[in-house]
Amino acid sequence: MTAPNPLAGLLTLMREHFAAGARSGNGEVAALSAQVLRELPATTAPLDRPLPGSRHALLAQVPEAARAAGAAWEAALLPVAAQLPWRYSYAARRDAPGLEDRMAWAELVGPAAPIHSDRVGFGLTFLTRETFYPPHRHPAVELYAVVSGTSQWTLEGRTRLCQAGDFVLHPADAVHAMRSLGTPLLAIYSWTGDIVSPTAYV
Repeated sequence: MTAPNPLAGLLTLMREHFAAGARSGNGEVAALSAQVLRELPATTAPLDRPLPGSRHALLAQVPEAARAAGAAWEAALLPVAAQLPWRYSYAARRDAPGLEDRMAWAELVGPAAPIHSDRVGFGLTFLTRETFYPPHRHPAVELYAVVSGTSQWTLEGRTRLCQAGDFVLHPADAVHAMRSLGTPLLAIYSWTGDIVSPTAYV
């Protein structure tokens, strides 16, 4: 008998947020959201890799972000937050000491994720409050759905303020950055296209 997927509730909630993008009326966001939803494995799919567990420092602020997002996020995220594959894979930066303790992402679906997919990456990005994620780029097309926190998002030199419910689309190889303000930033992300090549600072 297959063990139940401990991520099923969280993935269901994440899919519901992306479904809002598919209904948004924004042509590019709607099309990409719908594509991601079609390509995601079922939320009840068994895990291909065990959850690794984490002691990442950002976990101290995850409850605050979940509370801000609402009861459904508290119920779905908090029981599994410390089991997720939170990581930060950049080399250290002299101009951003300790950044590896203030931001990370947890890919739940993807080539090396707990649920395997060669077509789509799908996970969570978290920035603790007052954290700057410096300009970077990657070949993947990236779509974010902001879950909680007020934040600044910069794409090719143009900055806008985003809050819960907003979607942010980063085309392939576009230079982008984000900054959390007085509250932590919790966002869902998807990668499509080239989901294997790594991100690099610019």
